[in-house]
Amino acid sequence: MSAQVVNVFSSIAFIAALSTVIWWLRSRTNHWSSEDGTRCICQMTLALTGASPKWVEARMVIDFANATVFCKSRGKRGQPLRGSWNVIGQPHASHLNVADANMRMYALCKRDNADILAMLRVPASSRSVSVLDALLPR
Repeated sequence: MSAQVVNVFSSIAFIAALSTVIWWLRSRTNHWSSEDGTRCICQMTLALTGASPKWVEARMVIDFANATVFCKSRGKRGQPLRGSWNVIGQPHASHLNVADANMRMYALCKRDNADILAMLRVPASSRSVSVLDALLPR
């Protein structure tokens, strides 16, 4: 009888530990940056939509010569984010839900339609931060 109880409790402990690891891995944001910082995987969302931002994983190619950021994203939620964007600045703190010192935020506007705005979220330790800072208007 005691062997069965130990077996049940060890099974519950294993499932709890596995669930915790899965939750921790899913809560982290995916990020990758190339050596020169011109390509990265980051988070992006449309801005000023009235709803809470839904961050979508985006693959960015930063074209320093043309001062544009080209975004590729997968899925239905990422469809409006695809295309060329201009970096127009950093969003005001009132547009951000959480002020995280480990993240850098950038405001973007669509290259062919300046009325469409988006926010880009990159870890502060990323190599892409210096490249994006160079694209900020002076």
